[in-house]
Amino acid sequence: MTVAATETLQTGNTQEVVTTFASYGSTWALYIALVILMVAIIWYAIRKWHFSIKWLVASIIFAGALTPGHPVDYAETYSPLVLNSVVLLFDGDTAGFLAGVKTIVWVFIAIFAVGLGTWFGFKFWQNKQAQSGNKPAHQNAAAKPSEKKMATPVEPTLGDDSSDTSDKTDKA
Repeated sequence: MTVAATETLQTGNTQEVVTTFASYGSTWALYIALVILMVAIIWYAIRKWHFSIKWLVASIIFAGALTPGHPVDYAETYSPLVLNSVVLLFDGDTAGFLAGVKTIVWVFIAIFAVGLGTWFGFKFWQNKQAQSGNKPAHQNAAAKPSEKKMATPVEPTLGDDSSDTSDKTDKA
């Protein structure tokens, strides 16, 4: 049962308002967008690090923030499992807390493995393309400027004032 935010409630329906609300989908969409924005900002801050370390940090954040779980057994909706697990820990349910942490760790391992596998696959494909002579487009673009014939720069020397002295002698 979904209840509008402005509707008055009777005492028996209070628990349903806690577990469901009108803008549930848009709240999750906003939450996911903010998690992705946070990961993008962190990725930018550590952009010079190796990919595997950046992906480790991103995978930990994605697994911790985006793994869903039911806040209570009778709820129809989901919330981030890390929050549910912390609440269970504060309530004294260490078994529930450890079950939530175990789920988050498995999700992290899956995300990290898929990301690294994709990265290594892409690197393998790039090397295979380079060996076969079919360079990817970004390598062809980088190679073209080096093929251009450019003039050799001439550096001036200290005693090279012949143009200034000839102008002075012509005026006199």
